[in-house]
This record gives sequence, structure tokens and C-alpha cells, in this order.
Amino acid sequence: MSFRIKDLILSMFLVIFFSLSVYAKEVITITDLEGRRVTIPKRVERVVALSGTLRYIVYLKAFDKVVGIEEVEKRDYMKGNLASGKTYWLAIRDKVMGLPSVGEGGPGKFPDFEKLLMVKPDVVILFDADLAELIQRKTGIPTIVIKPTTTENFNLKEIQNNLFFLGKILNREKEARELNDYLSKLIKDLINRKDSSRSPTLYIGAISLRGAHGITSTVAHYPPLEFLSVRNVADEAGKRGHIFIDKERLLHWNPEYIFIDTGGIFLVKEDYLKNKDFYRRLKAVREGRVYTLFPINFYRTNLENLFANLYFIGKVTHPERFKDIDPERKTREIFRKFLGVDVYDEISKAYRGHRRVDFKDSGLFIP
Repeated sequence: MSFRIKDLILSMFLVIFFSLSVYAKEVITITDLEGRRVTIPKRVERVVALSGTLRYIVYLKAFDKVVGIEEVEKRDYMKGNLASGKTYWLAIRDKVMGLPSVGEGGPGKFPDFEKLLMVKPDVVILFDADLAELIQRKTGIPTIVIKPTTTENFNLKEIQNNLFFLGKILNREKEARELNDYLSKLIKDLINRKDSSRSPTLYIGAISLRGAHGITSTVAHYPPLEFLSVRNVADEAGKRGHIFIDKERLLHWNPEYIFIDTGGIFLVKEDYLKNKDFYRRLKAVREGRVYTLFPINFYRTNLENLFANLYFIGKVTHPERFKDIDPERKTREIFRKFLGVDVYDEISKAYRGHRRVDFKDSGLFIP
């Protein structure tokens, strides 16, 4: 018998075994956030979260239910690799190494179906309905879909629905309710600080999307900025979502403020050494109004960083409206609310966010 046939028989056996084990438990049928009807155990105790959905498990303080993990979630950020830009990872770094792998993970990657079956999850959670159907068909494991959150389709209601939905499934309704209340409080506070009399122009560059990018990578009509009294010059590009612009367009816009996502800051540093004249023609550079942000995207959107960045941008552009806000203290508070722990010191060492950038002859300097 060939190895291929043996593998097929083993896979079929595992699917049948898993299906029997699931239906031996008390089950309920739910509708996930893509409208799919899925039968799951009434008590979900074993979870695998794929494609960046692990951050929601961390937000809900439910990591104790995770029984398998992608390799990209196990890499040590201190070695400067993929886990480094995921702030939520810092809250679980001491726990991930002991968990079995269910595949490499990363954008566009399928899990290893046999490894997934071996860890016997009650449910698999992910953002993609097509992949969910494939996993269910290949393994028989109930697979549920929540709404993706990116800088291109940021939607507070969908974020809160994700938390509420997963909170019910994972028996973390209290945690979901508390975090949703906190999110609503943040948004209300930001909106109350808006200043209708002044809306300075800004540009956010070096935003990551499926990898790091330099100064010309940005987001047009970036929804979270609607909570601040600012004008995103990238909105004039005539497109929505993530875009690449040419440098001449940035010179034409010449915004009052430039913010650089530290996920791509190393590329900006390299580019500056080669193109100093370009940067020195920018008003924000000449007048010392260039600042760093913590990484917004890293295996999807870092919600904790996004909200911390909004307060920092507000503090920089409207100091009188944010005079009671200390950005570091506020960021620590946000991290504790989302992650249960304060990881500011660790993320700040790796990514020097919320600082002013000095453009010196020798290169970029970030205190």
C-alpha cells in the first residue's frame, strides 16, 4: 500500500474519530458572523485560532483554551522575527512555545490538517469563510468565522460584534462586555475632544500590509482618523484603503504632520540616507513635525496599538484638547485593558513609537 493511500486512510479515520467525539458532547447550532450555520459543542474548551484571530482570544483572556498554534505565533520577538510586531503576542510569549504546531501560518497559508486533527479542538476560529469551509470539509472540525479587521475596513461595530460573539462561545461574556464598554468609552472620549475650528493635514507612511513598506505606503480614508480633527492628505488620491503613492505626490500634498509606522521605519531610514533632498523638501521634516507610531498592521490589525496611536496623534496635533493625556500612561492603560498586562516597555524597546523623529546628516534619530 502506498504512503499516499495510507495517509488518506489515516486522514479519513481521524475525521471520523473527531466527528464522533464532537457529537458525543452536548451540541448547539450557531450562526457565525458570515451567516454560516455551524454545530459546535455547547461548552467550548479546546480552541485553535488561525490567521491572526488569536489576538481576539487574548483580548478575551481565553488563551487557556488554546490547544494548538501556528508557527508564526511561536517565534520569539526578541530575535526580531514575525512575532515582534504583534503586541498581543507579548502577553502570551511564555505560554506559546509549549503548544503543538498546527502549521506554518501566515497570509495565504493553509493549516496542516492532520496536525489540526491531532490537537482535537472543539472549534477553529478564523476570518475567511472559504478557508473555514475547506477546513470543515477536510477535518470535520466545526470552524467559525468572525469579521476581519484591517486598516482598510475598520469598523467599530464589527469589532464589538466579534468580541460579543466569541465571548458567548468561549464563556467570556463578562470580559467581552467590559472590553466593549471600554472601546465605546474611548471613542466617545476621542469624539468629545474634536476641534471643529482646526483640522491640520497629516500623512501616515510606512504602513505594513503583507510585509513591511517604506514612506510611500499609506491608507486613504483611514476610518479611525474620523475620531480626530485632522485631514488625511492621502484621501485626495481618489482611492480607498491601502495604497502606494509616488514621492512627488507627497511633496505636492506637503502635510503639516507626518507619522511613520515603526513596522516600516527601517525602510524609511534606508531611503533617507539615499534621498535626503526629498525628505528635506517636506515641510513636516523641516519644521520638526515627524513622529513615530506603534505598528498598526502585523498579521492583521493591532487594535491596542491603533487606539494608543489615535491618542498620540491627537496629543501631537491638538495639544490643547489632549492636555490631560500623557501618551505613555494612556498607552499602558490601553494595553492593560486589551491584554490584561502592561507590555509597553517591551514593545517600546522593539518599536520606538510615539516619539519625534530627527532628520540628521548621519541618518534618522529617534530618542
